[in-house]
Amino acid sequence: MAPANLGKHKVPTLRNVDRRPSPTSVKAYAHNGYFKSLEAVVHFYNTRDVLPRCLGPFTEAEALAATCWPAPEVEETVNRSELGNLGLTLKQERAIVAFLRTLSDGYVP
Repeated sequence: MAPANLGKHKVPTLRNVDRRPSPTSVKAYAHNGYFKSLEAVVHFYNTRDVLPRCLGPFTEAEALAATCWPAPEVEETVNRSELGNLGLTLKQERAIVAFLRTLSDGYVP
């Protein structure tokens, strides 16, 4: 069963996706914590297959500055039919981020 599950992981809910313990707390997004902002996550899903691959291990900030993305960890499991070349404008990316921020509520456990 291991080959059938290569690269798979559970995807969490988007509820409170931008909620943080304090305004200065840094979030970590994606299964490996690579992304530190919703803006970067949305930009990645929009441009992953458009921008070139980074040459070497780049941080999120370095990749954004160099307009490239690192290679996927498991190439065989990359979703190429729904993500990677969405053709969104910067204004549309910002609108998605603004919407994602509305998913935070006042729930306190």
